[in-house]
Amino acid sequence: MRKLPIIFVLVLTMFSITMYSFQAGATENMNSLSKTSGKGSLVIVGGALSSDNEAVYNKYLTLAQQYKGKSLKDVKIAIIPAASAAPIESADAYKDDFVRYGVPEKNIYTAPIALMDDPSTKDVDESTWKDNGNSAEIAKELEEFDAVWFVGGDQLRHIKTLVSADGKDTVVLKAIRKIYENGAVLGGSSAGAAVMSNPMIASGTSVGALKEGVHILKNFDQETGDDQLFLTTGLGFFTHGIVDQHFLERGRFGRLLVASQYNKTRYGFGVDENSAMVYTGADESVEIVGASGLLIVDLQGATTPKGKRFALNNVTMHYLEKGDRFHLNDGTFTLNKLHETTKGIEYYSKNPITKDIFGPQVLKKVLTEDLIDNEAATADALWFDMEDEKKGTGFRFTFRKTDKTEGFWGRIDKVGSYSALNVQMDVEPISIKISIDK
Repeated sequence: MRKLPIIFVLVLTMFSITMYSFQAGATENMNSLSKTSGKGSLVIVGGALSSDNEAVYNKYLTLAQQYKGKSLKDVKIAIIPAASAAPIESADAYKDDFVRYGVPEKNIYTAPIALMDDPSTKDVDESTWKDNGNSAEIAKELEEFDAVWFVGGDQLRHIKTLVSADGKDTVVLKAIRKIYENGAVLGGSSAGAAVMSNPMIASGTSVGALKEGVHILKNFDQETGDDQLFLTTGLGFFTHGIVDQHFLERGRFGRLLVASQYNKTRYGFGVDENSAMVYTGADESVEIVGASGLLIVDLQGATTPKGKRFALNNVTMHYLEKGDRFHLNDGTFTLNKLHETTKGIEYYSKNPITKDIFGPQVLKKVLTEDLIDNEAATADALWFDMEDEKKGTGFRFTFRKTDKTEGFWGRIDKVGSYSALNVQMDVEPISIKISIDK
């Protein structure tokens, strides 16, 4: 039987904008939280940190040593386990890693701050630690530490234990903020990364964000669900834009765009798994360390077309990998010396359209192989949802080269590594019709 070719027809459609507003109380809570702009450093890990990721662990410990000029044997680390459903088990896993990399076990303190009871412990109910963010004793002890680590899990649990109901710092958070302002290093993975900005992303997917816009958490106990994009109070250590995590692996590009555009910040930062965005307050720079990379979205020149459900034009994007550095004070880059330009020697020829931009690692492929290391001047990618066999709706993403666009490639630690600077991107809603050519 002869197969009939299926033709996708993409039609731009007009949608009314449906962005959800900040509740008055929520806005006050976010604004009342202290803002930190000290001499310290942040090691913001995008989740799934491997115990053998020497680059990330060594960077964190080096920064901890530099705080007071200590040897590794004298560094003191506090672990905040609140986000985890198994607080002690999660803290012990990180404690084992820190010991493996040279920190004496006696110098590692698990702060008794949590919401959930750890089923692995029989003699203690960790849920009784829920109010310990208000403990003056714990706060005083933390002031003697060189580094603090926030475990992964549910970022709202960190907020519930460290931020009061009216959005103000607890005494423990004040103590952490104090040592950071003096030069200590703070780190965290997954949920421990999400809390670094204010506001922070509490939940949501790219699809939910693009289709429904932003929801604001009215209080810290509100149910969020998995799909809807909720913003709420974060800890605000990183003040240059919203931070997202598990970024490329879970296709969170759409939700970072929507959250950043709504929050009216210039930059958004998406950190991939087993990788760290290392922020240094002394020189206002961000360095990429670890196995994967960081996406930076710059909305300074972006425009929002009227009458569309969600649309953006002229978003500038940068993708960086290990050893690359972004200078926040002037918007310049210092790339790993092993990254060499691909301009004029592009490896790939034109590629077909990508049909699922939110698939694992798809965005990286579109930016690198489909665009900057490609003869093509543009690369298109789609997400769409079929309502039935013949029609659906979605979004089209068009990535474009300009005279400022440049790609880089190099073999680093025996693995191919890309960077891409100054890629322009447009996103627009589409409708899809399927017709069969007989």
